[in-house]
Amino acid sequence: MNGKHLFLTSAGLTDKMKEKLFDIIGKCPKDVKVLYIPTAGIETDGARESLAICFHELFLMGIQYENILVYNLELILSKDYQRTYSSYVTTPFMLTRLLTFEELNQFDAVFVSGGDVSVLCREMSRTGFDRILNNAIKNGLIYVGISAGSMYAAGNLTDGLHIIDNPIIPHWNGSETTVLPNGKDEIKLADGKAVYVEDNYMSVI
Repeated sequence: MNGKHLFLTSAGLTDKMKEKLFDIIGKCPKDVKVLYIPTAGIETDGARESLAICFHELFLMGIQYENILVYNLELILSKDYQRTYSSYVTTPFMLTRLLTFEELNQFDAVFVSGGDVSVLCREMSRTGFDRILNNAIKNGLIYVGISAGSMYAAGNLTDGLHIIDNPIIPHWNGSETTVLPNGKDEIKLADGKAVYVEDNYMSVI
């Protein structure tokens, strides 16, 4: 699968978004492989509690637990760090090291959780995973952002992915964005809404 496909959601995928996701992947849910990045949401108990909801939602989608890899960037060494006492481990397990581009592309989708977007951005940059992830998205890895995960892929932060230039404001309770701005104005998303990006085209769904 080639081309960019991103679901930048306010609070997760709706049923219609899930259908669209599986249509793009072209596999039965039980065969779909997901990389789940919880890094933005593990620094407080309130944020950690959302992990149970995320796994529950993935299970309801038909995705098998054994096909979900939880990849916490806070456990990954910094990109310039040289191993010392663990250097004898010549093939460290993938949960303890930076994934390669080829390994990342073995997954059908990456889900990036909500929480603190500054923590997520810091860890993406510290580990160097931001570059690998960006290349994988361009190669067809589907990106599903939830709140902070959506903000990181959008134009909210200087060091974010900037897949789109517009900042995303999730959980919006006022007058929401229904028609996308021509420039780089904010996109205000209510829960149940998302910005869907396909190559250079984007829409609110």
